[in-house]
Amino acid sequence: HTCRWKRAVIGGYATSHQPQFPKMVRRLTLLLAFAAFSGHAYQRAGVVMRATNGPNAKTNRFRNLASSVRRLAVSTGASVDEVGLVNKDFVCDDDTATCEVKTVPKKKQRDRLVCRIDDRWVDLTGWRNAHPAGTHWIDLYDKADATEVMHGFHSGEAMKMLSRLPAARPEDVPSEEVCPTPTKATYAFRELRTKLEEEGWFKRNAVGEAGHLLGWCGTMAAAIFAAKSGNFVLSAVMLAVSNTGAGWIAHDYTHGRGKWCSFMRGFGELCGGMSTTWWSDKHNLHHALTNVVGIDEDLMVDPALFLWQPSPENDNWLRKIQHWYWALPYSMLFAIWRIDSVKVAMNRKLNGELFRLAAHYAIWAMIFPVKVLLPAVFLSGLLTATIVTVSHISEDLFFDGPHKVDYVEAQLRSTRDFKCSNPVFEYLSGGMNYQIEHHLFPIMPRYKYPALQKVLMKFAAEHNIEYRLDGDWQVLRRTINNLQSIAKADPNPNGPPSRDDSYPTLPAI
Repeated sequence: HTCRWKRAVIGGYATSHQPQFPKMVRRLTLLLAFAAFSGHAYQRAGVVMRATNGPNAKTNRFRNLASSVRRLAVSTGASVDEVGLVNKDFVCDDDTATCEVKTVPKKKQRDRLVCRIDDRWVDLTGWRNAHPAGTHWIDLYDKADATEVMHGFHSGEAMKMLSRLPAARPEDVPSEEVCPTPTKATYAFRELRTKLEEEGWFKRNAVGEAGHLLGWCGTMAAAIFAAKSGNFVLSAVMLAVSNTGAGWIAHDYTHGRGKWCSFMRGFGELCGGMSTTWWSDKHNLHHALTNVVGIDEDLMVDPALFLWQPSPENDNWLRKIQHWYWALPYSMLFAIWRIDSVKVAMNRKLNGELFRLAAHYAIWAMIFPVKVLLPAVFLSGLLTATIVTVSHISEDLFFDGPHKVDYVEAQLRSTRDFKCSNPVFEYLSGGMNYQIEHHLFPIMPRYKYPALQKVLMKFAAEHNIEYRLDGDWQVLRRTINNLQSIAKADPNPNGPPSRDDSYPTLPAI
């Protein structure tokens, strides 16, 4: 009896004092998540303070650049010759937050890089390397009209700097054949945009923002509850819906402008597992040059799928059955995006994004088993890919390069809306069923798109431009039928590749 009593006491003592590893993991994960959010909040607060000239604001390189140009009297309308900027370049230093003008050696002097913004030709040769989104943007709009892209993707502060950009020399302005005068429809669109800005369409409201966040919280809570209850199938479905919803919210914040969007920009990494920097590089170029073959990365899906008849050397036998297996490559979308996000964050040393991505995966690993996580990622990829591709891949493709069609007409020809048949589909679509509205006004909050649709339908009718609208099942059938028609077609000896090295490319992943 004594021995049994001793064994029981010792066994009980040992059991009660064993390390509680699951509890420790949970605590460490929550601590990591809290640290990630705190670090993100501090970082974004600093960005907002600097953007609004708050206390101890650090002058950024772009404001210094504008000041340099202003000091050189460019804002007075003088040409680059008059202010001595010919063969000059701006060299910016992030550490010292300064920019200086340096002479380009003769052997390195290049042609002037000019573009038109609001009917004014500006010289961006010296500013090219300082562009925050990369030099490829400037290169792609050389000798082209960049008005809609400038207004569609830039903040109010950036727009205020337009008048300070150096005017292009008359001899550098391209001819009408190279860059035609905008159409009447384009000028009417610019008037419409100004009118919508004055009426407050771009302002966010608390009800709309709360609705999106509560929807994501609800689906995530359902996924967690199902996992804890042992219903792993339901948990995987709800986690997939939640992950897709997180992607739509992050998409909205990354496009959006203002303090709130700036603060919430890390939502993509922390809750969606996607790098904001990687996404901005890839997605904004798709917006600007939608369905332009060789530039739009959303068209670069071969050899998994072919969106036009390929040349014999680029063809493969799977094309003949692509309308049967299309869901398989679609389902891999989020897995590929997640891998690319980590690559970009690591290669570019984006420590804040890396920390939030690590917190995201730590939280997921703590809550969900692998048999929930893997199906959820692939199901979420299928949902997202289906929703975004049906609006573009069956529409007009532009094989002759960028800027061959006016921006507004190009967007309406390459994009299609679809009307959801029930509230569930409406929620899953995340506002992407209003793709025309989103492509023409990407900064606008998506909860304003339903009302905007009526405005744009009227605009399109007034200017004899087709406004493309289908039902949800109808647009899906259209996409599958398009894949089938390409599957049955013979190879085209002149079929262009989806990737074209002659165009400026995105920063390497």
